[in-house]
Amino acid sequence: MKQQQTQVLLLEDLPHVSEWVSQAIEVAFSEGLNITLATTLAEGLLAVKEQSFSMALIDIGLPDGSGLDVLKQLIQHQPQCLNIMSTIFDDDQHVFQALRLGAKGYILKDQSKADMAKMLQGISLGHYPISPAIANKLLHFFQPQEQPQPEPPLTHRENEVLTLLAKGITVPKVAELLGIKASTCYGYVKDIYRKLNINSRAEATLAATRMGLISPQAD
Repeated sequence: MKQQQTQVLLLEDLPHVSEWVSQAIEVAFSEGLNITLATTLAEGLLAVKEQSFSMALIDIGLPDGSGLDVLKQLIQHQPQCLNIMSTIFDDDQHVFQALRLGAKGYILKDQSKADMAKMLQGISLGHYPISPAIANKLLHFFQPQEQPQPEPPLTHRENEVLTLLAKGITVPKVAELLGIKASTCYGYVKDIYRKLNINSRAEATLAATRMGLISPQAD
């Protein structure tokens, strides 16, 4: 590796996800690591203000906003930092916005710890970590595209998931209440966010209210 990665910012709000991402980082860079975990936008911005990082793995959908705001601060104030998006969002809006801002990698959290570690290890060879689905999207970016069809409305199950999310219930708990796997539930969340063009729980709550799924006075 040209430069040992030591100070790493991990911006991730889900404990079980941050745990396996941390483990993937440790596998990829086994020596001299110092991982700083931030679980909210506010914590991420504070970490960037108080510390200097050589690498950052940044989630987009946070409880209090978008991880893209942390990316902007890192680009502006810590140009030496290698910024990698680590997210469930694979839609054009989020992908290209992050890359235009200066992200050097884009990893989807639908892969194994081993696969993520392997992608991060590629940094030592000068390769920026990009999930295959994102690489394919980039390859087709300049190719002629058919006129996109209007996004279909939310399905009954997606409405159920959105309603529970808007009430402040965590994704794993939503999955438990609906009797589905957590991974399946995260897939619903990704589809909901894409269809509604939103990227945070707060926006999901507002959308659910506008759609009449919950009352503005609901607890």
